[in-house]
Amino acid sequence: MTDTQQEQQEKKKELYEKNLKNIKHTIVVMSGKGGVGKSTVSVNLAYSLAEKGNKVGILDVDIHGPSIVKMTGIENKRLVHQEGQSPAPVQVSDNLVVLSIASLLQDPDSPVIWRGPMKMNLIKQFVEDIEWPELDYLIVDCPPGTGDEPLSVIQILKKIFGVIIVSTPQELAYLDVRKAINFAKKLEIPILGIVENMTEIVCPHCGQHIELFKAGSGEKALKDFNIDLLGRIPFDVKVVQSGDTGKPFIGENADTEAGKIFNEIADNIVAKL
Repeated sequence: MTDTQQEQQEKKKELYEKNLKNIKHTIVVMSGKGGVGKSTVSVNLAYSLAEKGNKVGILDVDIHGPSIVKMTGIENKRLVHQEGQSPAPVQVSDNLVVLSIASLLQDPDSPVIWRGPMKMNLIKQFVEDIEWPELDYLIVDCPPGTGDEPLSVIQILKKIFGVIIVSTPQELAYLDVRKAINFAKKLEIPILGIVENMTEIVCPHCGQHIELFKAGSGEKALKDFNIDLLGRIPFDVKVVQSGDTGKPFIGENADTEAGKIFNEIADNIVAKL
């Protein structure tokens, strides 16, 4: 190794250790299967914590399907990179920053066709080569399942304060939730709880509460593993619209049923930590 290479390695190590020190609480958001609203929960949890005065970051490690930049309205923004300094995450608001591979891609329609080692290397670079600010909370949005990305995050970030598992209420989703629970247990990572998303919808005409999925499937998993239910979020079309427009749902909808539950989930997590 040349002197220049050794110097670069030392700088990486120094920044890595500094970043780990700057992040007080790292929370990994997982789901056993796709389509349950995991990124929606990650984004609104981050916004809720940020609105309470905390410094918050979102690390999007969904390499193949990054959606956080769309949901936070920073699609056209790139990493801040001043001469002589390491690049920094994208600033969304005074209390919120976001880092995603989407901020590095020239063409948002280009697929990322990578195997595991390349993905792990990128996640490592997200911590070694990026100048993270001091954060009260880092929310890590993982792709579905228990594969390379969540495993890499846990190995690289080391101090994981807890995992949140997002599911919908039906039995099929909870079959995969149980795998995610055991994944966290085998890695000895505390499970903060489960968030049930899209539990029901309220008819706008008659006010009747309609179950979108068969309810009650999660009760057995919660009991079997002695895990807390952090909250049940009803389906709200405004949540979908906020994700598509890149505006925070809880900002203008804090008084809705879904908005109140998002804030309650954030309060429950703060209390646990």
